Amino acid sequence: MVRGFYTLASGMLTKNRILNTVSNNVANTNTTGFKAQHLTQKTFGEMVASRLDSASTEIGSLALGTTVDEAVTDFTQGSLNSTGRALDFAISGDGFFAVQTADGVAYTRNGSFNLDAEGYLVLNGAGRVLGRNGQPIYLGTDNITSDGAGNLYINGAAAGSIGVFRFPDNAQLTIVGEGFFQGVGATADPQPQVVWQSLENSNTEMAAELTRGMTAQRGLQSCSQALKIYDTVLDKAIDLGRV
Repeated sequence: MVRGFYTLASGMLTKNRILNTVSNNVANTNTTGFKAQHLTQKTFGEMVASRLDSASTEIGSLALGTTVDEAVTDFTQGSLNSTGRALDFAISGDGFFAVQTADGVAYTRNGSFNLDAEGYLVLNGAGRVLGRNGQPIYLGTDNITSDGAGNLYINGAAAGSIGVFRFPDNAQLTIVGEGFFQGVGATADPQPQVVWQSLENSNTEMAAELTRGMTAQRGLQSCSQALKIYDTVLDKAIDLGRV
């Protein structure tokens, strides 16, 4: 009976974490370059059940509860939206823009750039954008053009190249903020595909997230109701024990 409390409580905690993840994905539906997260579950223990007879016959195993295994980031590309803005860029395919933040280089799919007071290309609130050579990009003006490889031009003269960096395994990246990642082994893509005057939309699929949310909510309600039943049964068992 008590084991049921632990099983249901672990189920409630798991469903609650799923709801939090779904809520975050939905809240970032309009965040440029956002990558949705999904939680995987696992049982955190099993016990063998046996019948109490002379042979101690095994009748099966029982799971002791469920828990969140890990959070998995979905790195699939979101749709590209044409903005017509000179400092907007999107990556087609794999790769990330690099930004020099206060906590080191961070990588993002958000290409909504601007110029800082000194004329460097920046991602507002984060830091300066790094070029293919790993150095900040100085432009001094937003009157630029760009080709499909992220090369920048001012009045036809080369002014730098936006860096697109790839990792051996995106699954090993660490989230360091909404839409920002850090990892090891980044290398500059020698032939990146950069779409000028466009931004990548969030890859959150609203319908799928709402379905996950409703499923988790119903599971949470079911666990809650079952816990109330357990509590009522235990109260009656205690009353009978006093008789």
